[in-house]
Amino acid sequence: MNKYGQMALSHWQATAPNRLADLSDPMVFFEALGLEMQEQVTNLASMLAGSDLRGETFLQKVARLTAARKQAEEVVMSQLAWITDPSLPLDQAREEWEQTRSSDENLILWADRMQDSPDSMPSSVELEEMAKMWALPVEFLLELVATEPPREYMRANQATLSEAATIRFFRELR
Repeated sequence: MNKYGQMALSHWQATAPNRLADLSDPMVFFEALGLEMQEQVTNLASMLAGSDLRGETFLQKVARLTAARKQAEEVVMSQLAWITDPSLPLDQAREEWEQTRSSDENLILWADRMQDSPDSMPSSVELEEMAKMWALPVEFLLELVATEPPREYMRANQATLSEAATIRFFRELR
């Protein structure tokens, strides 16, 4: 189990013991959660750090990369690991959430509207807010609008959509 899985396990032991007891195999769960968190931290840190800066010294680069990684860890941990003990077991809570969550079909409808009327494309701030709400990268939303038909892009990127749904689920559990 990596450090993220271990941190999440320790947190759950302290704050959600009933939920932890409901897991059929906590070690497998936290090992998988830790790997997912590690991947998300790596991706987000890379995005936050951006490209190398012109004239940047080695120490400046290390500082920029370290700050991006710490920020990414904070975001990912807050979305996936820092939870409180819910009244439902995790699998039941997820099932209930799946039945009431916004459908991915809404993203397709949005992309269709953007393709029909490119003038109404939201500003970069609105796109960032939408990306945050859906737990998707802004680039995903831009590619969705650029692909004809958007449904094909969604089908081809089902793994990204599933990961985003998991992030939104854990975000709402807190």
